[in-house]
Amino acid sequence: MTADVLVSVERTSDTVTVTTSRPAPPATDVLGRLLALLAEDAPATEVSALAAELADLADGPRRGTLTRAAADAARVRNMLDLHEQREREAQALYETARDLTSLRGTDDVLRAIVDRVRRLLGSDSAYIALVDEASGDAFMRVTSGTRTTAIRSVRQRPGYGVGGHVLATGQPMATSNYRTDPAIRRDPSVASAVGADAIVSIVGVPIRVAGAVIGVLFAADRTERTFDQAEIALLTSLAAHASVVIENARLYERLQADTDDLRRAGTRLATQRHALERAAFAHEQLMPLVLHRADVGHFARTLSRILDGTAVVLDESGRALAEARTPTSPAVADLRSSPLPPGARALPVRAGDENFGWLLFARRAALTETDERTLERSAQTAALLLLMGRQTALVEQELRAELVADLLAERAPDWAALQRRAERSGVVDFHRPHTAVVASVGEDATVSRRRVLAAAAELAARYGGIAGEHAGTAVLLLPGIEASTAATLVPDELGRALRTEVTAGTAGPATSARGIRALHRGAARCHRLLLALGRAGHGASLAELGVLGMVLEGTTPEEVHRLLERTLGPLLRYDRVHDSPLVETVERYFDTGQNPPATARELGVHVNTVYQRLDRVDAVLGGRTWREPAGALEMQIVLQLHRSVTGPVPGRPEDAAADGCG
Repeated sequence: MTADVLVSVERTSDTVTVTTSRPAPPATDVLGRLLALLAEDAPATEVSALAAELADLADGPRRGTLTRAAADAARVRNMLDLHEQREREAQALYETARDLTSLRGTDDVLRAIVDRVRRLLGSDSAYIALVDEASGDAFMRVTSGTRTTAIRSVRQRPGYGVGGHVLATGQPMATSNYRTDPAIRRDPSVASAVGADAIVSIVGVPIRVAGAVIGVLFAADRTERTFDQAEIALLTSLAAHASVVIENARLYERLQADTDDLRRAGTRLATQRHALERAAFAHEQLMPLVLHRADVGHFARTLSRILDGTAVVLDESGRALAEARTPTSPAVADLRSSPLPPGARALPVRAGDENFGWLLFARRAALTETDERTLERSAQTAALLLLMGRQTALVEQELRAELVADLLAERAPDWAALQRRAERSGVVDFHRPHTAVVASVGEDATVSRRRVLAAAAELAARYGGIAGEHAGTAVLLLPGIEASTAATLVPDELGRALRTEVTAGTAGPATSARGIRALHRGAARCHRLLLALGRAGHGASLAELGVLGMVLEGTTPEEVHRLLERTLGPLLRYDRVHDSPLVETVERYFDTGQNPPATARELGVHVNTVYQRLDRVDAVLGGRTWREPAGALEMQIVLQLHRSVTGPVPGRPEDAAADGCG
């Protein structure tokens, strides 16, 4: 179909002008095109243009009808656009709701929300700020479309800016120009960050949880823009979704914290259960030791095994009573060092106010609180064992002391009855060789009599013997030990235990109760002679004292010194003044049977020198009486007495110790 063409001709004197034009389409054609655009979902601008064209073509009575048709077409187009907008918003809200049920992280969901804000509102940027509970300021949590780090690190105080207004009032706020809006209180640092990001228009809505504003959802443009109520409503809906995300995150964090607390509580309960099991096991292992009166050696081994370490039990003087260790634990020597190695423990072994000693313990691994309590209970167990052991020892000591007292009583005992008691008690076997020891501490010592007897009993028991008291002195009967050995052993060990000097006279051995009773008299005599000779703090037997043990019975220290002064004093003074060996020469003279040539050989000098020295002795002593039988005996006794008091003369071999005291 060919459209009609209108031709017009204009004549002048010189020319003819021909003009052609297409006639305006009828109004019905434009209306049809308008309906077609609506059906094709054309943009609103095309619909508006055709509607205007239709209004221009209308004339006459049809003009009003066509004008209304054009307006209705524009309204239909706007309704279709609004419907599409609502569909987009509904889809965005649906996607956001779906995000809420997903397993995505909190920041991922919040970032998806701000991305949708930008897409739905067509804004340049969007972001969420949350309230810092400590300071009350709002800080940026997530952003989208921002250009600078300054805007992403903004902290907004309540009452300042758009966000501060929303936080303070709980109401949405929008501004078409943030920089010039007089209704906004601007924080210089925030305004600077907004300017650096070129933001002009901003809208913010509150994010609420349980009625409280906890943050703000923003949309912003870099040009002036007026945000309408529909956009603010959409933003508010998305803020509600953001609040759900944030609240869920908080609930999840709280649930996680509660779960962690429960897990830690479960771990503590498991640890406590394990500790209780270990404590119960330790109790089961330690208590039978007390019930069965085990020794401290068994106790140390049990404790070492329970705690996998090294255990040492010391008495109050520091002497080791028991030691035990496992293959992987520290050496015993490490615990005996001072100071103790790191991690080692030293616990007092105490019962009431009485201290029995110390319990030392160490192991490679650190001790737990339960292990510490087990150690404390172990120290109490050790105290009970030592206390019961002491009580048992006291009973046995009383039995031994009674036997010693009856054996040494002024009146001889019933030997058969005494023998039966000894056999029944099992504390002593009189058929074994025994050495008798009489011991005492110095008069100025602060050691109590009870402690001396206790230490003597402990020493005697250590060697399988018994001890008691007689005439104010301690008496020890030691089996299988020679008198000379006991003379060294008792002063040394007893003195160390009492921390004072001990004097001991010994005699023995003997293999019957009667013989041991007789030995005691010799040991007591030896003890008295040692004190008389000024040898306190030493030990000796009568055999070691020689003839002095027989002739000086009952002698006092003063009498001994007077005898020495009268008989040997002049020679001793002469030797000191002239540095001469007259006393030594006299000793060798008697040792060789008063034979000058033999004396010279002993001294390694010429015989004439010996004769000269003997003559000098005569001169010093005022005569030759000392060489004659009566004087010679006295001189030899005095020489032996001098050796007993001062020790042997230099160069003279010591007398061999005899077995008995005679």
